[in-house]
Amino acid sequence: MDIFGGAPRVLGYPRPVVVQCGADATLKCQIGGDPHPDVMWECKNVQIITEGRYKLSEEGKFYLLSISGVREMDTGQYICKARNSVGETYAAASLKVVANDQQLEDNGIKQHKTENGQVNGVSKLENGDHREENGTHKFDQEVDLASNDKPRFLIKPLSLRVGRGEDAAFSCKVWGTPLPDVVWEKDAKKLNDIFESSHFSISVQDGGWFQLKVYRTRMPDKGVYTCKATNRNGEALAGAVLLVDPVSEQEDNRKSSHWSPKHRGGKLGLSKLREEPPLSTSKVKKFVVAEGKHAKFRCSVTGKPKPEIIWKKDGSPLDPGRRHLIFEDREGYYTLKVLYCKVQDTGLYACVASNALGNTLSAVHLSVKGPHVRFNHPLKDVEARESNVAVLECEVPDESVLATWYREDERLMPSSKYGIEQQGTRRRLTIQDVEIDDDGVYLCEMLDGAKSIAELSVKGKILRKLPRKVEVLEGENAAFCVEVEDEDMEIHWFKNGLKLHETHQTILKSFGKTHVLVFVNVVHQDSGVVTFVTGRSKTSSRLKVRATRHCPPICPLGVKMDLDGPNGARLSWVPAPNNQTTRSIFVVERQEVGSQEWQKCFTSEKATSTEIYSDSIPYEGDYRFRVCCINKYGRSGHVVFPKVIHLVPGTKICSPLQDLEVTEGEDAVFSIVLSASLVGTWFFNSAQLQDGGRYSIKQSKTQHTLIIHETLTAEGKAEITFIANGLRNSAALVVKPAIMKFSPLLESDSTKRVETGDVIVLYCEVSHSSAKVCWYKDGEELQVSDGLNIQSDGNMRRIVIQSAEKHHVGVYTCQTSGDVITFMVEVAGPPVEFIPGSEEDLHKNSMELDPVVLLCHVSREDAQVMWYKDGCEIEPSDNITLQAEGTLRRLIIRSAETSDAGSYTCQAENNSMEFSVNVREPPVMIVDPKDDIMIECYISEDIHMQCELSRSGGKVQWFKNGEEVEEGGNIQLTREGPYRRLTILCSKVEDGGEYICETNGDSVFFQLIVTKPPVRIISPTDSELKITHVASTELQLSCKMSCSDAHVTWYKDSLEVEEGPNLILEVDGAERRLVIPVASIKDVGEFVCETEHDSVAFMVTIKEQPVVLSRPTNTSGKVECLAGKTVVLEVKASRLNTEVKWLLNGQEIEGSNFVTITKNGLLRRLEIHSPSPADSGTYSCDAVDDKLDFQVTISEPPVNILKKSEIDTNLKVLRSDDIVLECELSRGNAKTKWYKDGCRIECDGRFCEEEEGAFRSLVILNAELRDSGEYFLDAEDDNITFQVTVQEPPVTIVGNSKDADFQEMAAGDDLILACEVSHENAPVQWYCNDKLLVNDSRTNIQCYGTLRKIIISNVQSSDSGKYICDAVDDKMISIVRIQVPRVVEFLTELQNTTVLEGEDATFKCMVSPEDVQLVWFMDNEMINSSDHVQVAQNGLCHTLVIKKCHMLDCSKITAEAEGTTSKASLRVQEAQVMFTKKMDAVMAEEFGDATLETEISLETGEVQWMRQGVVIQAGPRYSLNQNECKRSLTIYNLNLSDRGTYRCETLHDRTQVKLNVEPRKISIRKGLTDQETLERETASFEVELSHTDVQGNWQKGGIRVKPNNQFRVSTNGRVHGLTLSNLTLEDTGTIAFSAEGVRTTARLTVKETPVTILKALVDVHVEEEFPATLECELSRQNIEVRWFKSGTELKPGKNCRIYSMGRNKFCQILQCSLADSGIYTCDVGESSTSCTLEVYEHELKILQDLEDLYIQEDQNAVFMCEVSLNDVNGEWYKDGHKIRPTSTIKTRTEGTKHFLLMCNVKAEDAGEIRFVSRDVESTAYLEVEELPASIVKPLRDRTALEKHRVILECTVSSARCSATWYRGKERLVPSDRVDLVVDGCSHKLVIQQVALDDEDIYSIEVGVHTSKAKLMVEAQELVVVRELEDVEVAENEPAVFQCEVSVAISRTPVWTLNGENIQPGPSVRLENHGTVHKLTLKDTSVDLSGVVKFSVGKAKSSASLSVRECK
Repeated sequence: MDIFGGAPRVLGYPRPVVVQCGADATLKCQIGGDPHPDVMWECKNVQIITEGRYKLSEEGKFYLLSISGVREMDTGQYICKARNSVGETYAAASLKVVANDQQLEDNGIKQHKTENGQVNGVSKLENGDHREENGTHKFDQEVDLASNDKPRFLIKPLSLRVGRGEDAAFSCKVWGTPLPDVVWEKDAKKLNDIFESSHFSISVQDGGWFQLKVYRTRMPDKGVYTCKATNRNGEALAGAVLLVDPVSEQEDNRKSSHWSPKHRGGKLGLSKLREEPPLSTSKVKKFVVAEGKHAKFRCSVTGKPKPEIIWKKDGSPLDPGRRHLIFEDREGYYTLKVLYCKVQDTGLYACVASNALGNTLSAVHLSVKGPHVRFNHPLKDVEARESNVAVLECEVPDESVLATWYREDERLMPSSKYGIEQQGTRRRLTIQDVEIDDDGVYLCEMLDGAKSIAELSVKGKILRKLPRKVEVLEGENAAFCVEVEDEDMEIHWFKNGLKLHETHQTILKSFGKTHVLVFVNVVHQDSGVVTFVTGRSKTSSRLKVRATRHCPPICPLGVKMDLDGPNGARLSWVPAPNNQTTRSIFVVERQEVGSQEWQKCFTSEKATSTEIYSDSIPYEGDYRFRVCCINKYGRSGHVVFPKVIHLVPGTKICSPLQDLEVTEGEDAVFSIVLSASLVGTWFFNSAQLQDGGRYSIKQSKTQHTLIIHETLTAEGKAEITFIANGLRNSAALVVKPAIMKFSPLLESDSTKRVETGDVIVLYCEVSHSSAKVCWYKDGEELQVSDGLNIQSDGNMRRIVIQSAEKHHVGVYTCQTSGDVITFMVEVAGPPVEFIPGSEEDLHKNSMELDPVVLLCHVSREDAQVMWYKDGCEIEPSDNITLQAEGTLRRLIIRSAETSDAGSYTCQAENNSMEFSVNVREPPVMIVDPKDDIMIECYISEDIHMQCELSRSGGKVQWFKNGEEVEEGGNIQLTREGPYRRLTILCSKVEDGGEYICETNGDSVFFQLIVTKPPVRIISPTDSELKITHVASTELQLSCKMSCSDAHVTWYKDSLEVEEGPNLILEVDGAERRLVIPVASIKDVGEFVCETEHDSVAFMVTIKEQPVVLSRPTNTSGKVECLAGKTVVLEVKASRLNTEVKWLLNGQEIEGSNFVTITKNGLLRRLEIHSPSPADSGTYSCDAVDDKLDFQVTISEPPVNILKKSEIDTNLKVLRSDDIVLECELSRGNAKTKWYKDGCRIECDGRFCEEEEGAFRSLVILNAELRDSGEYFLDAEDDNITFQVTVQEPPVTIVGNSKDADFQEMAAGDDLILACEVSHENAPVQWYCNDKLLVNDSRTNIQCYGTLRKIIISNVQSSDSGKYICDAVDDKMISIVRIQVPRVVEFLTELQNTTVLEGEDATFKCMVSPEDVQLVWFMDNEMINSSDHVQVAQNGLCHTLVIKKCHMLDCSKITAEAEGTTSKASLRVQEAQVMFTKKMDAVMAEEFGDATLETEISLETGEVQWMRQGVVIQAGPRYSLNQNECKRSLTIYNLNLSDRGTYRCETLHDRTQVKLNVEPRKISIRKGLTDQETLERETASFEVELSHTDVQGNWQKGGIRVKPNNQFRVSTNGRVHGLTLSNLTLEDTGTIAFSAEGVRTTARLTVKETPVTILKALVDVHVEEEFPATLECELSRQNIEVRWFKSGTELKPGKNCRIYSMGRNKFCQILQCSLADSGIYTCDVGESSTSCTLEVYEHELKILQDLEDLYIQEDQNAVFMCEVSLNDVNGEWYKDGHKIRPTSTIKTRTEGTKHFLLMCNVKAEDAGEIRFVSRDVESTAYLEVEELPASIVKPLRDRTALEKHRVILECTVSSARCSATWYRGKERLVPSDRVDLVVDGCSHKLVIQQVALDDEDIYSIEVGVHTSKAKLMVEAQELVVVRELEDVEVAENEPAVFQCEVSVAISRTPVWTLNGENIQPGPSVRLENHGTVHKLTLKDTSVDLSGVVKFSVGKAKSSASLSVRECK
């Protein structure tokens, strides 16, 4: 097989080249590969490009490197690298350059050439200084021959996947001098130890190629193969993975003919294995294990070839799984481990081993014994999908049995991940958001040890997960394998959160769905967490590398000291024999005689001797020395040298003077450091200098400094000399004259083109900071004014014009003494530009009558545009609307016609945008009627035939009996919109026939029949009329007949009427009238006027006189009162049964908690409780017949200051403190003003007026003495005065705890005590053991501002004691103890660490000795162990782990071990918030809603939505939502101006989406349906449209329906309704509804009804002396009935009335007696109905008693008591106290039932409830179960201003709830700045003087509920005053960026270049001058080009950096 595939390969190696100096040289290499490889040349690890003397070229497959004019420095090794997507290769070539006088031959270097002249893979380099100038590449460093000649893998072996029986070959190419020796291993074992010699071969080929070939692979051959290359200069290691896939027996036999030559004919040619030997179960070993325990079987098998092992259970092969582990341990045993055994695991287990020569087996029988107490229902295996929920459930024997859950060896506790429930005997484990790593074995264990076991199988993208833990020894290989469901999935490997990339010792390989990670030759530092990630699925494993046991080194031998002169010695020793090969170092230490401390003075890895000089000791004394050996495993014992030597230190110069060159006016600073403290003298050109004037001479211990201030050019070149005790050192001083020049400007800086209103900034840089400049405009000098500011900052000179105007145009110059620079300023308004639109927006295709919308966006909101159609200007009209909203310009054609098609133009200044509109005509169809129509009419009637077309412009033709109908005579053809009508006036019999209405594509038939008309009642048209008439007036009933001679008959209540004095029948032509001169109550009834063919009924009702309303006595129509006081309005009605409505400003008032509407006799009352000014207005009492108005005025009560007497008005504060004046008003909306000493206070940076509800505060920050005085608060109707006195504070020691500070120090250290006093001029005195301390040789007392410090050098034990710093009013006490320190040292220092936000950071160090007390510090603050920080120790190793780092954890980490420290820095990189989901374009409809949604990578990430650069805030039309990683924006009530592009941004990413809003299109969601009903019934039709606010038309029989008594039209949102009442047979027909182009129809069928009893009589129970009415309803009117009582017919009489009203029949007994009881029957003839009348005496009884209630808190309690009589008053009592109605307690009466409703009951509402009415009562008990505490109103995010008060408030369900406040995970307690306030159910967290570091997540915990909120603190408003400007510089020139912010801040701003943070360094300078921030980039290069960003807080600015390449 081809092991290279398409990888690049070397076809011809380059030959060594030897040329003369100055000649040209060409190196050539032939390379092939598919795909075509990319080739590059390198020398000394630096890439060579075509530039200067170097040229790269290509000739076919030959790649050439040409060097012109070679030099000796070009000598060296050149590497040709080739790479493509398949692989890569290398080839080396040597170039030797000889001098002209030398011959072209080897210069002492022998080259062993092969036949083709190739040097053996590499050539040697000569020593020398090699320098190459290749553009920007230079080689200045000296070549390290040893490092260059180390072995190196040019091509490493590739991982393979083969089928069983195939050959596998690994090849690699190794480079090194001499050629390395290569050793191949498998799984850290030599191949000879595990393979027979015929199974593999190792070969070496020319060019450094090495190959390992494994023949006919077997399953045990899979593993990790390593290649180790070694020569005398070092070693290299590379590895590869071999996977062997099993194949079937048939394939195995088929491949047997393809063995390698080594296998043919050998002893291994057996084609089949012998049969598996039989197994006797009686002879196998027995093994018993308890359920839930592990069973482990080990089997030792030997043989060559290495046997293939198969484990079987009961004869069936076992596959590795969650509970079956199969592996080979380090001792060579084949192991099967059965985890968490179940009873089902009982069986016979066999280990079957086989190879080519035979097979064998070993077996054991496993018995799993169950527990004594078993689970009723054990766990069952569960399968779950990733991200779903998994539930494991079992049942224990008893409810009291406790159970514990485990995931394998890990005990599970209740959390957000795991839910553990106990319900009776059931035990349930719920796993939320299942991940791949949750796959495994789960156990439920009872206390007695009984276990139930189940496996959870998690199905997801990862089919085979990582093991939970992998343990290997140092030097072994660690392999990880994962299988996924798809081959094309994107995968990543991580270790400790860092992404892994393939190296020689880290193998990453993918074989289809299988992915492999191998760490080759692991070391202890490789331990960590390995994670595999694909998409959102991941699986992790912990890798633990155990160190092999090693012994510390043996101490050196043969120590010897030779005294070398009087002041030195030579120490020597001999390394111990057979010492370990591990790298060791020798350490020599010294000790002064009499001291216990040993100090390191010499270390070496190989040297065995050293010389000790007097210069190496600090002071004179007798010294002894010792030596030891140290390696990474420990330290040997110490060997002390036998002699003591006396050494005297000498003086020397540690740091000499340096030559200095300065510019005139600058200071010159010279410094020298000596080894000892001596007095020295300075000389200037041989003249001695004295301290004073321009010369400052200082000495600090051993450092001497000379400062020459303001150097002069006259001093020219001078020599500075320092002499001290025989030591002399000099340096040169050069002073250069200052040249006042301007730095050159970029063209963009010298020519400013701005728009009107922009800021103009002109700036330049002078060469000297002291240079003076003048600014001119058009030759006239400029001066500072309101809009013009001239600035000078260091070398920068700047002029700022705040707002550009036209008069600012001109030439500006800046002049200095020696130079001038010119600026050109142009001011212009921006031109109007059109924003390009989509193709869809520019080309519109529409149907006729549809709306057409043309829109475009312009660059300015004030831009004026003109619209044109085909060159003609368009004016607005009824059909055309022109709109302008912001930058949007829109033309709307509401109903398009074909004439509207054409070209439209939107013109704005000189720019325009073209649109094309195409309007198509729809085909003409007949919409209604859809079926043929049959029309019957009478002679002389007008006949209307109508068709509705699909569009208004359609044409039709009418035909009668096949002939076209022409208009004329009595025939009219009309058109109205889409309707086409044929009208026949005064029809005749001959007009009958077949009529056709025909379009070009549709037709409909009308069959017309004309007959003679019957006698009809023309007027009234309704068949039944209801007439209400006032008593005592004349009543007329009139009908108009269709002919004047028609005969009519009048009926009343089905009886024909007879004329009389009070009933007159009149005939007047076609009019027929019935007249009742004086109407009375007896005239009530049904009057019918009946002809032969028609009739009309009049339902006559006689009503009383109209109601009259009046005001009670002494009641006015105008009511005035204060807010909060009840308003009562009363009206007196003329009748008791008068119904009234109360209105406010025309709107009806409903009863509520605040409004009570009652009636009492004739009085009607309206009560308004707790009114407010908003309740003012006109109140009306409407009784239909009359109306009465009241003018109500509610005014606010006067404003009062509450608790005025409790307010402390005399305040005394200290200077610099904050003053807070606060009071509470009676109203929250009151206006207040603050005054000081009579002057109005204006808010500024120090004075802040705050309003929070009814509280008013004045906050004075950082009080000053002048703030004393009288402060006055004017609150409209009230006021209060505060007297404030500001005093100087007493002298205090800042931060003094009053307790003594204990310090322990080592002798010889310097004691430094310091404190900060409150005043700079405060005097202090220092005492030691009550003795006053003064300055002396060891004591140095210092005073800097408010800092007081004392330094005592070289402390001794006698310096121990109590130290006091006496500051008059305060004292600081320190107890100092001096100890002799022991030797503590760091064997391994801390290392700087950088992690991503949310990752763990680990710091490790090794400290000797083991019992040392080590303390960790973060930014000098001691660290204690917590959930966030873990501190651990393991022997000498100390570990600090910071969990889930956040940005605030960036700090300096210090480990202090008894005075010895090790430091490192922790950097936390902010996790970038990126968008993970691309937003698709959103289509929405006008007036609808649209939601834009995206996803980000971080749940806590913040985004902002923008449109046209404007940030969208939440409001009535915009809703911003977030759910986990999803962020959405919802826009309500869309209009056409909302369409456009919306952008969503984070700090690191942005995405956008296009929103298209289309005009709404009306459609029918639910159409009309056919209905069939009975005569005189009601039919309702409903249509549901797709939109609201749509006007629609109803038609009945083709005629538009107009609302009246019979037809009622209604609209409710999208639903339109039509109700037809009192239907007749003539109402049968078609009902149609149409709206905006849509139409729906249905058929209404009305049928005649039979006489039936619709409403039967019902039993009546009535109290004596009361009336009783018996009523039944029939299906039709005019039906005669008879009434019977107990079989006897009833007749109307004095006490009995029998009458009819329409279909209702009544029998009324006016005053009931006991004799009236009986059975009453109404006989209709065809049917009858009966009822029982029961007349009872007056008696009150409890019909239904109260019932006890047991409810939960916050539920409603309802008690009901029923008594025997109506209208009986009752009273309710609780625990003996009368219950009065409130907002939560209501009482009501429904007939005989009395109700008590208690809303939202509380625990205190429990008790006895009693109802009392007259002499009866009923009692019940109410029990209330308390609810657990809950949060009613959660916390809300708050934003506060720095140094102000902020309140976080939460409302809980009960005032009895206890709550706990947290900041993050820290519990909060009250302090000076933090108050925890509880007010009933309201819990408040009050933070005074909030600071920026108070910004955090705050939470409140109430029971099991938690509410969180984020507190954000805004600093003083920070904005960028002057933005960064783009900079363009040439290469290597400095680039300067400068911007200015509004406020000087202490925070360090963040500078970034191309997204990477910029840190100060040699080539980067960051400056901060107050509000001005400056960035200087030195030594710029082309690759630095990009975007520079500046950010501090919310202030941000950016500019581009362009670096030109030098030519």
